[in-house]
Amino acid sequence: MEELKRLYENYLDQVGQLQWKRKPFEGAFGLGGGPATHPCHRQFAQDVEQALARMPREERLEAMEYIFRQAPAYKDNPLVYWMFLAVHGAVVPFLQELTPQQARQLRAWYETAYPKRDRLPCQHRVVYTLKKVK
Repeated sequence: MEELKRLYENYLDQVGQLQWKRKPFEGAFGLGGGPATHPCHRQFAQDVEQALARMPREERLEAMEYIFRQAPAYKDNPLVYWMFLAVHGAVVPFLQELTPQQARQLRAWYETAYPKRDRLPCQHRVVYTLKKVK
């Protein structure tokens, strides 16, 4: 769990540095790349997947909840917000490890926190997989 928290902190630091070093109009109108094209985003997603895979099964529910709760806090920073939503997909392979009761509770919270109209495809997979846990 500590590794996962450290990944999030490091990612936020990297994005903060990228945004601070950003030149005026960099990335505007799709020109010049900008912070959104930096490889740290893809690396973050891969690191989260790997951290979940290495994590003991007993800690994964806490890790899933941690991952799911991060995005709303960064709604004012679109770069971070969309990346934090995208990594919800990394959790999907591990949702089958939950008990039916854990899956129901997590799904109820998730559907409230992320209304259907606002979900990305990976979030639809999260809800669909939680519904199938038996």
